[in-house]
Amino acid sequence: MKTFLYATDLSENSISAFHFAVMLSEQLKAKLHVLHVFDMKATFISTVSLTYAKREEIMYKEQFEKLKEFCKKHHGLKLPDYITLNVEENSFSSTGILEKAESLNADLILVGTKGSSLIKDIFLGSTATNLIKYSYVPVLAIPLEYESKPIRKIIYATAFEEADILAIRKLVGLAEPFGAEIKLIHVSTEDEYAGKDQMEWFREMLESKVEYDKINFDLRFSDDVFNTLFNYFKEEDASIIAMLEREGPGFFKGLWHKDTVSRMKLQIDRPLLSYHKNNLMQNPTIERFPFSSII
Repeated sequence: MKTFLYATDLSENSISAFHFAVMLSEQLKAKLHVLHVFDMKATFISTVSLTYAKREEIMYKEQFEKLKEFCKKHHGLKLPDYITLNVEENSFSSTGILEKAESLNADLILVGTKGSSLIKDIFLGSTATNLIKYSYVPVLAIPLEYESKPIRKIIYATAFEEADILAIRKLVGLAEPFGAEIKLIHVSTEDEYAGKDQMEWFREMLESKVEYDKINFDLRFSDDVFNTLFNYFKEEDASIIAMLEREGPGFFKGLWHKDTVSRMKLQIDRPLLSYHKNNLMQNPTIERFPFSSII
């Protein structure tokens, strides 16, 4: 993991995510691109008649200065060399972030889960939600007021799928520099007799494909998958919670509701890392998504 993209709306609510992005970049020795996406039509207000090109030039300069001041205020007057500042104009913030992530070939997108804008509420949870839903780049959503600290434990909710193994392999790249434990949790229904057998099969498959000696397994039985996971996350006091974003009906085979990731995002107070199944399985390009319909 060498290139991170952190997106901010410059609000006070995005500070925690900025601190986490800086901490992660320093620890993993990765480049950190700090991005602010603005909507020129909504932001630029002037009674003076100017050409579009001139208005665009003025806005880019103003927004870049605002971004620079934001970073200096919350990091220090001199930014380290691994931080690069970027401003992009786009009416849809999620679209701007995804396009920038593609052009950078980013390994990870970091955003806050709540924010505000003077013009419109484009970061009031909707940006993080849409990135999790549409991004083929892993998305790490940092809750408001979360205090950045070294990663000690990552919990990954698994459905014992092939894509889970691919996600866990990527997760090792995040955990290993910190020496962090990865705990894999699976929830089976009470009458699912094959739960333990599935776990053993998955463990053998994982050990043959992923080398990391700090991976542990946990199996819980319950008909209420969501609340069982939610309580488990609280009990384990994880640094990061990781899940796989799946598409279409049937992926959870009656056990995992398709909206579990979205529901977790709304209720947990820890960073949530989301991998997109399609990206892990075939790594398509982001042009497949209807950007203009994201927000």
